Amino acid sequence: MILFDTYAWVEYFKGSQKGKIVEKYLIEEEIATPSIALIELSCKSAKEEWDFEEYLKFIKAKSLIVGISEEVIVRCGEVYVEEKKKKPEFGIADAIILTTALKLNSKVLTGDKHFSDLKEAIML
Repeated sequence: MILFDTYAWVEYFKGSQKGKIVEKYLIEEEIATPSIALIELSCKSAKEEWDFEEYLKFIKAKSLIVGISEEVIVRCGEVYVEEKKKKPEFGIADAIILTTALKLNSKVLTGDKHFSDLKEAIML
């Protein structure tokens, strides 16, 4: 299973070169999307006036939506503090996405520089 973060979905919907790589994963892999990525997409859609409901409908059809489980909640603080020491700009949403990937034993498809040094990341 591959966990798509916000970055991956944005590139896909923009139709960029990186988005074409994302499309390959959509076709060939089982995909999951953390709910925090959907919240970030909702905010970006409002700011840039995208039709978020259409995007959400597509994401739900192509991807398993993963909520924030108790296990993720318990472990997230530890992941956040550890990564924040190395990368001061590492955020809570990043920590939730990484902790979700760890819980699912999956990789995160992203282009977010905060993930570039992580073995759990597939960088676009």
